[in-house]
Amino acid sequence: MGVGKEIARVRKAKGWTQKYLAECVPIRPSFLSEIEAEKKTASFDTIVRLADALNCSLDELASSELADAAAASEVDRAMRYCKEDSLVRKSVIMMYSLDENEKYKIFTYIQDRMELSNMRSRLTSET
Repeated sequence: MGVGKEIARVRKAKGWTQKYLAECVPIRPSFLSEIEAEKKTASFDTIVRLADALNCSLDELASSELADAAAASEVDRAMRYCKEDSLVRKSVIMMYSLDENEKYKIFTYIQDRMELSNMRSRLTSET
């Protein structure tokens, strides 16, 4: 069973509509429908938010290989943005020894740092 079908299974087991889950994430209900039908693939970030909203782990939604591949892709992307930030770089490197909840916290931290860095860059370029 693919990720989309598993999302649909968990959602239905909770008695939730696609509209309700989409509002919780937030994403468009039509996009959620396409994910569940496996017509479109969700980003790792979206899958994490769906798992969080459904109160389940990534392993429940995806096979270990898919979750690892998505995480590796996010790590590569994060590493490109944190060349100058050794704390973030160390956090990304050590994340493979952590459980899913701890990984999610690190990704959230990295995203916050990336957003802060982008804001600083924009402010600097505006002055």
